[in-house]
Amino acid sequence: MPQRRRDDDTAVAAEYAFFLAETRGLRFALDYLDNCHIPRDILLRAFDQPERRRRNERRAFPRND
Repeated sequence: MPQRRRDDDTAVAAEYAFFLAETRGLRFALDYLDNCHIPRDILLRAFDQPERRRRNERRAFPRND
């Protein structure tokens, strides 16, 4: 299985780029990733497949365990 994030710095930069894309726009976030020398596909995959990103979000209604 290919590793998505190379290291902790890349993970933090990718999360910040995702935040920038939601608040300031996708173009701004892609420019940020270019400046950090991180591949753009990390962010583009998250936008192309939002259901995978939502997999780890909290449930709307908690389970009754």
